[in-house]
Amino acid sequence: MNSKPKAVRSVGSNRLRESIRATLLRQVVAGRLQAGKPVNELKLAAELKISRTPLREALLQLEQEGFIRSDQRRGFSVERLSAREVREIYPMIWTLEGLAVRSSAICAHLPLPELARVNSQLAKVRSPQRALDLDTQWHEQLTSQSRNQRLLETITALRLGIRRYEAIYMADTRLLPESVAQHNKIIKALKGHDIGGALKALEENWRFGMEVLLTKMGEE
Repeated sequence: MNSKPKAVRSVGSNRLRESIRATLLRQVVAGRLQAGKPVNELKLAAELKISRTPLREALLQLEQEGFIRSDQRRGFSVERLSAREVREIYPMIWTLEGLAVRSSAICAHLPLPELARVNSQLAKVRSPQRALDLDTQWHEQLTSQSRNQRLLETITALRLGIRRYEAIYMADTRLLPESVAQHNKIIKALKGHDIGGALKALEENWRFGMEVLLTKMGEE
């Protein structure tokens, strides 16, 4: 007989599922669970030393977030990379990040030292994973002065949705100097209190990444 209260068991179950979800998401983003490939539940459960029930719960959560798809006959598979997804999400991100910057224009100068510090690190990095983390950190700092929590949560969700694509971009380390230069252009505009110029440079930054990815995916 299980003597633990039901609420305690529920909390423990939720933590386990979230831990598994985070692990699976890292594997998807890193390409260890490959796009378009089926998920071997038995092998994965053995590797993670868990039963299939919490594994399936985590997979279903990732399906809701757009990383996994399920089929009654074929089971789970990793969602394919899609040029359409790139074309749809990237403009949303630069628009919403711009809104966050514009809504906090009076405080836009506050994160400048941190933006410069992170960008300086990005200029020196050689690890694609580290570059991805620093670029994400840079954009989070850029929008950090916004007080619109719902807006920031939406931006965070969108960034998560394109993390696989950003990993592809960052894997080509020859592109990093261009990203650093684009960031510096945004920083310079903010230093000069030129919000319009900063927003234009921000769009150029995201648009450049979008066009690079579409080219890599075989699109014009």
